[in-house]
Amino acid sequence: MAGQNDLQDFLKENGSKLIAALAVIVLIVVGVTKYNEMTKAKVAAEAAALGKAMTLVYAGENSKALVELETLIQSNSLSGLSLAKASLLAANIKFQNGDFDGASVLFDKAVADAGSATLIMAAAMHGQAAVSIEKKDYTKAISQLETFIAKFGKRDGDLKARYSQEEGIDLVSTVSDAMWKLTLCYNEVGNKDKAKVVAEKLLKVYGDKPEVAAKVASLLKTVKAKAIFKDL
Repeated sequence: MAGQNDLQDFLKENGSKLIAALAVIVLIVVGVTKYNEMTKAKVAAEAAALGKAMTLVYAGENSKALVELETLIQSNSLSGLSLAKASLLAANIKFQNGDFDGASVLFDKAVADAGSATLIMAAAMHGQAAVSIEKKDYTKAISQLETFIAKFGKRDGDLKARYSQEEGIDLVSTVSDAMWKLTLCYNEVGNKDKAKVVAEKLLKVYGDKPEVAAKVASLLKTVKAKAIFKDL
């Protein structure tokens, strides 16, 4: 009975504290539930808003899609990944239209909002480099491509490791294309030695792709020929 009295005394002295604590717990649970519901609703609303623009893109109506995307971006109705997707789509359209300055701004925005979405981040970073190449800013493109390759490239050309499935796997499928562009950029700035090094690495790591092997072999012949003539 002493134990029961002790419990009653404890509840008498601390009951209000316990009720308050329980109330806080209930509020937290309800808050998290409502937050999750609001988040789901927000994601659904953003997906629906993007859906119209994406339908226009797939239908080849890029002009209408760009108007829709720019309206969404400027309305602040999108956030995070949805905003990154909209920026990336709009950047691609501007790039295709030859508006490289406009594309650059949107590719930058897509990178900033991509978060941990690897494919969105990679596409936007590749876009940044493509803009620099189009603007003939090869030095900037070299820096951007090297960053891209370091971030997403995991293959090292170790055939033994590849056949035993121990070689790293690239995080995206466009690393070989980025390395090819890097080779060309080094060639454009006159750094033939670097172009040759990158080309040889490209051949070593991605030479199992016929299209890569053919164009790299052709470039290496050109680079080597120019190096020979330079020495004469």
